[in-house]
Amino acid sequence: MITALLLAAGSIAAQPHSQDRIQDRVLTHPEAAAIATGAPVAGQIIRLRGPSEGDITERPGSDGPLYSAGRVATDTKLPIGYPRPTPPGAVEVKHYGTVRQAEFSGSSDPRRASRSGFMPLFGHIQRNSIAMTAPVEMRFEDAPEPNGNGSTEWTMAFLYHTEADGPTGRDGEVRVVDTEPLTVVALGVRGGRGFEDLGTARAELEAVIAENTQWTATGSVRMLGYNGPATPVRDRWWELQIPVSPAEQPAEPEAETDPNRTL
Repeated sequence: MITALLLAAGSIAAQPHSQDRIQDRVLTHPEAAAIATGAPVAGQIIRLRGPSEGDITERPGSDGPLYSAGRVATDTKLPIGYPRPTPPGAVEVKHYGTVRQAEFSGSSDPRRASRSGFMPLFGHIQRNSIAMTAPVEMRFEDAPEPNGNGSTEWTMAFLYHTEADGPTGRDGEVRVVDTEPLTVVALGVRGGRGFEDLGTARAELEAVIAENTQWTATGSVRMLGYNGPATPVRDRWWELQIPVSPAEQPAEPEAETDPNRTL
Protein backbone atom coordinates (compact mmCIF):
# COMPACT_ATOMS: atom_id res chain seq x y z
CA MET A 1 0.00 0.00 0.00
CA ILE A 2 1.30 3.46 -0.88
CA THR A 3 0.81 4.88 2.59
CA ALA A 4 2.93 2.06 4.00
CA LEU A 5 5.75 2.97 1.60
CA LEU A 6 5.57 6.62 2.52
CA LEU A 7 7.02 6.25 6.00
CA ALA A 8 8.65 2.81 5.86
CA ALA A 9 11.73 4.05 7.70
CA GLY A 10 9.95 6.17 10.27
CA SER A 11 8.54 3.79 12.86
CA ILE A 12 10.20 3.34 16.23
CA ALA A 13 8.69 1.87 19.37
CA ALA A 14 7.42 4.39 21.90
CA GLN A 15 8.65 3.79 25.43
CA PRO A 16 6.54 3.97 28.61
CA HIS A 17 6.23 7.55 29.74
CA SER A 18 4.41 10.02 31.90
CA GLN A 19 1.92 12.19 30.05
CA ASP A 20 1.56 15.97 30.19
CA ARG A 21 -1.63 17.53 28.84
CA ILE A 22 -1.08 20.47 26.51
CA GLN A 23 -3.60 23.20 27.28
CA ASP A 24 -4.17 24.78 23.87
CA ARG A 25 -5.75 28.21 24.06
CA VAL A 26 -8.58 28.61 21.57
CA LEU A 27 -8.34 32.14 20.22
CA THR A 28 -11.35 34.21 19.27
CA HIS A 29 -11.48 35.62 15.76
CA PRO A 30 -10.49 39.18 16.87
CA GLU A 31 -7.43 37.75 18.64
CA ALA A 32 -6.56 35.65 15.59
CA ALA A 33 -6.86 38.72 13.39
CA ALA A 34 -4.53 40.62 15.71
CA ILE A 35 -1.93 37.86 15.42
CA ALA A 36 -2.38 37.76 11.66
CA THR A 37 -1.38 41.39 11.39
CA GLY A 38 1.70 40.97 13.57
CA ALA A 39 5.02 39.18 13.06
CA PRO A 40 4.39 35.40 13.29
CA VAL A 41 6.52 33.34 15.65
CA ALA A 42 7.86 29.89 14.75
CA GLY A 43 5.71 27.25 16.45
CA GLN A 44 2.75 29.60 16.92
CA ILE A 45 -0.64 27.85 16.67
CA ILE A 46 -4.16 29.32 16.47
CA ARG A 47 -7.04 26.88 16.98
CA LEU A 48 -9.95 27.66 14.63
CA ARG A 49 -12.04 24.52 15.15
CA GLY A 50 -12.10 21.23 17.06
CA PRO A 51 -10.67 18.89 18.03
CA SER A 52 -13.19 16.09 17.67
CA GLU A 53 -11.03 13.12 18.77
CA GLY A 54 -9.26 14.25 21.92
CA ASP A 55 -6.81 17.03 22.69
CA ILE A 56 -3.03 16.82 22.38
CA THR A 57 -0.91 15.03 24.97
CA GLU A 58 2.86 15.47 25.05
CA ARG A 59 5.25 12.80 26.30
CA PRO A 60 9.05 12.69 26.49
CA GLY A 61 11.05 10.92 23.78
CA SER A 62 14.75 10.20 23.49
CA ASP A 63 15.39 13.14 21.09
CA GLY A 64 12.40 15.37 21.76
CA PRO A 65 8.71 15.24 22.62
CA LEU A 66 6.24 12.76 21.14
CA TYR A 67 2.53 13.51 20.81
CA SER A 68 -0.82 11.74 20.92
CA ALA A 69 -4.45 12.76 20.41
CA GLY A 70 -7.16 10.18 20.98
CA ARG A 71 -6.23 7.08 18.91
CA VAL A 72 -3.32 8.68 17.00
CA ALA A 73 0.27 9.19 18.14
CA THR A 74 3.65 10.14 16.69
CA ASP A 75 6.30 7.43 16.91
CA THR A 76 9.50 9.30 16.05
CA LYS A 77 11.03 12.71 16.67
CA LEU A 78 10.11 15.95 14.91
CA PRO A 79 12.64 18.60 13.82
CA ILE A 80 13.74 20.86 16.66
CA GLY A 81 11.30 23.77 17.02
CA TYR A 82 8.73 22.18 14.69
CA PRO A 83 5.05 22.76 15.61
CA ARG A 84 3.25 19.77 17.10
CA PRO A 85 0.69 17.93 14.90
CA THR A 86 -2.91 19.10 14.60
CA PRO A 87 -5.43 16.78 16.33
CA PRO A 88 -7.78 14.82 14.03
CA GLY A 89 -10.89 16.87 13.32
CA ALA A 90 -9.27 20.16 14.35
CA VAL A 91 -8.37 23.07 12.08
CA GLU A 92 -5.50 25.35 13.07
CA VAL A 93 -3.37 28.16 11.75
CA LYS A 94 0.29 27.21 12.29
CA HIS A 95 3.56 29.01 11.64
CA TYR A 96 6.70 27.10 10.69
CA GLY A 97 10.20 28.48 10.94
CA THR A 98 13.08 27.50 8.69
CA VAL A 99 13.81 23.76 8.55
CA ARG A 100 16.49 21.86 6.61
CA GLN A 101 15.12 19.08 4.43
CA ALA A 102 16.01 16.69 1.62
CA GLU A 103 13.66 16.93 -1.39
CA PHE A 104 12.88 14.86 -4.48
CA SER A 105 10.46 16.07 -7.17
CA GLY A 106 8.47 14.35 -9.89
CA SER A 107 5.23 14.36 -11.88
CA SER A 108 2.54 11.68 -11.63
CA ASP A 109 -0.82 10.81 -10.11
CA PRO A 110 -0.45 11.90 -6.43
CA ARG A 111 -1.34 8.38 -5.29
CA ARG A 112 1.77 7.04 -7.06
CA ALA A 113 4.15 9.78 -5.93
CA SER A 114 5.73 7.91 -3.04
CA ARG A 115 6.80 5.03 -5.30
CA SER A 116 9.15 7.43 -7.07
CA GLY A 117 10.12 9.69 -4.18
CA PHE A 118 10.68 7.43 -1.22
CA MET A 119 13.72 5.37 -2.23
CA PRO A 120 15.93 8.26 -3.43
CA LEU A 121 15.29 10.09 -0.16
CA PHE A 122 15.78 6.99 1.96
CA GLY A 123 19.04 6.30 0.13
CA HIS A 124 20.18 9.86 0.87
CA ILE A 125 19.67 9.62 4.62
CA GLN A 126 21.26 6.15 4.72
CA ARG A 127 24.40 7.28 2.85
CA ASN A 128 24.77 10.28 5.12
CA SER A 129 23.87 8.55 8.44
CA ILE A 130 20.91 10.86 9.02
CA ALA A 131 18.19 9.67 11.38
CA MET A 132 14.60 9.51 10.12
CA THR A 133 12.20 12.09 11.53
CA ALA A 134 8.48 12.76 11.22
CA PRO A 135 6.61 14.04 9.38
CA VAL A 136 7.28 13.11 5.77
CA GLU A 137 6.06 16.00 3.63
CA MET A 138 4.39 15.96 0.23
CA ARG A 139 3.73 19.19 -1.70
CA PHE A 140 1.47 19.30 -4.75
CA GLU A 141 1.45 22.04 -7.38
CA ASP A 142 -2.16 21.31 -8.31
CA ALA A 143 -4.12 18.98 -6.05
CA PRO A 144 -6.91 17.05 -7.80
CA GLU A 145 -10.52 18.06 -7.52
CA PRO A 146 -12.56 16.30 -4.78
CA ASN A 147 -12.64 12.56 -5.53
CA GLY A 148 -10.78 13.19 -8.79
CA ASN A 149 -7.63 11.79 -10.39
CA GLY A 150 -4.94 13.25 -12.59
CA SER A 151 -1.22 13.97 -12.83
CA THR A 152 0.46 16.82 -10.97
CA GLU A 153 3.90 18.14 -10.09
CA TRP A 154 4.89 17.04 -6.58
CA THR A 155 7.81 17.20 -4.14
CA MET A 156 8.47 14.73 -1.33
CA ALA A 157 10.69 15.80 1.58
CA PHE A 158 12.42 14.12 4.52
CA LEU A 159 13.04 16.67 7.27
CA TYR A 160 16.32 16.97 9.15
CA HIS A 161 16.19 17.00 12.96
CA THR A 162 18.71 19.87 13.05
CA GLU A 163 20.88 21.75 10.55
CA ALA A 164 23.84 19.88 12.03
CA ASP A 165 22.63 16.69 10.30
CA GLY A 166 24.21 17.82 7.04
CA PRO A 167 24.87 20.72 4.64
CA THR A 168 22.62 22.07 1.93
CA GLY A 169 23.36 21.16 -1.69
CA ARG A 170 22.75 18.27 -4.11
CA ASP A 171 23.13 14.54 -3.62
CA GLY A 172 22.35 13.11 -7.04
CA GLU A 173 18.66 13.79 -7.71
CA VAL A 174 18.07 14.84 -4.09
CA ARG A 175 18.28 18.51 -3.10
CA VAL A 176 18.97 19.59 0.49
CA VAL A 177 17.51 23.03 1.17
CA ASP A 178 16.57 25.37 3.98
CA THR A 179 12.88 26.24 3.72
CA GLU A 180 11.38 29.70 4.02
CA PRO A 181 9.17 30.43 7.04
CA LEU A 182 5.60 29.38 6.30
CA THR A 183 2.11 29.96 7.72
CA VAL A 184 -0.60 27.39 6.94
CA VAL A 185 -4.18 26.45 7.71
CA ALA A 186 -4.01 22.77 8.77
CA LEU A 187 -6.62 20.01 9.03
CA GLY A 188 -5.83 17.04 11.28
CA VAL A 189 -6.84 13.64 9.84
CA ARG A 190 -6.96 10.11 11.27
CA GLY A 191 -6.97 7.01 9.09
CA GLY A 192 -6.27 6.24 5.45
CA ARG A 193 -7.38 9.51 3.89
CA GLY A 194 -3.85 10.48 2.79
CA PHE A 195 -3.65 10.43 -1.00
CA GLU A 196 -7.09 8.89 -1.46
CA ASP A 197 -9.07 11.95 -0.31
CA LEU A 198 -6.68 14.79 -1.06
CA GLY A 199 -9.12 16.76 -3.19
CA THR A 200 -11.91 16.60 -0.61
CA ALA A 201 -9.57 17.77 2.16
CA ARG A 202 -8.43 20.66 -0.01
CA ALA A 203 -12.05 21.72 -0.52
CA GLU A 204 -12.64 21.57 3.26
CA LEU A 205 -9.60 23.76 3.95
CA GLU A 206 -10.61 26.26 1.27
CA ALA A 207 -14.03 26.55 2.92
CA VAL A 208 -12.40 27.25 6.31
CA ILE A 209 -10.16 29.94 4.78
CA ALA A 210 -13.19 31.53 3.14
CA GLU A 211 -14.91 31.71 6.55
CA ASN A 212 -11.85 33.26 8.23
CA THR A 213 -11.36 36.35 6.11
CA GLN A 214 -8.20 37.51 7.92
CA TRP A 215 -6.30 34.85 5.91
CA THR A 216 -5.66 34.47 2.18
CA ALA A 217 -4.50 31.25 0.50
CA THR A 218 -1.04 31.68 -1.06
CA GLY A 219 -0.06 28.18 -2.23
CA SER A 220 -1.11 24.65 -3.09
CA VAL A 221 -2.00 21.87 -0.69
CA ARG A 222 0.66 19.91 1.16
CA MET A 223 0.34 16.72 3.19
CA LEU A 224 2.25 15.60 6.29
CA GLY A 225 2.39 11.94 7.40
CA TYR A 226 3.49 11.14 10.96
CA ASN A 227 3.50 7.31 11.09
CA GLY A 228 5.23 4.27 9.64
CA PRO A 229 3.77 0.95 8.49
CA ALA A 230 3.74 -0.51 12.01
CA THR A 231 0.79 1.78 12.79
CA PRO A 232 -2.60 0.38 11.65
CA VAL A 233 -4.01 2.33 8.72
CA ARG A 234 -7.07 3.37 10.74
CA ASP A 235 -4.83 5.04 13.35
CA ARG A 236 -2.35 6.85 11.13
CA TRP A 237 -1.97 10.56 11.73
CA TRP A 238 -2.10 12.89 8.72
CA GLU A 239 -2.24 16.61 8.28
CA LEU A 240 -3.47 18.46 5.18
CA GLN A 241 -2.41 22.09 4.84
CA ILE A 242 -2.78 25.14 2.61
CA PRO A 243 -0.24 28.00 2.93
CA VAL A 244 -1.79 31.35 3.87
CA SER A 245 -0.82 34.94 4.55
CA PRO A 246 -2.66 37.72 6.36
CA ALA A 247 -5.32 39.26 4.14
CA GLU A 248 -5.26 42.97 3.44
CA GLN A 249 -7.64 44.59 5.87
CA PRO A 250 -10.02 47.25 4.53
CA ALA A 251 -9.02 50.77 5.47
CA GLU A 252 -11.12 52.39 8.16
CA PRO A 253 -13.33 55.19 6.79
CA GLU A 254 -12.16 58.69 7.56
CA ALA A 255 -14.22 60.54 10.11
CA GLU A 256 -16.61 63.02 8.55
CA THR A 257 -16.01 66.66 9.39
CA ASP A 258 -18.51 69.51 9.58
CA PRO A 259 -17.11 72.52 7.69
CA ASN A 260 -19.33 74.86 9.77
CA ARG A 261 -18.13 73.48 13.09
CA THR A 262 -16.01 75.82 15.20
CA LEU A 263 -13.54 74.68 17.85
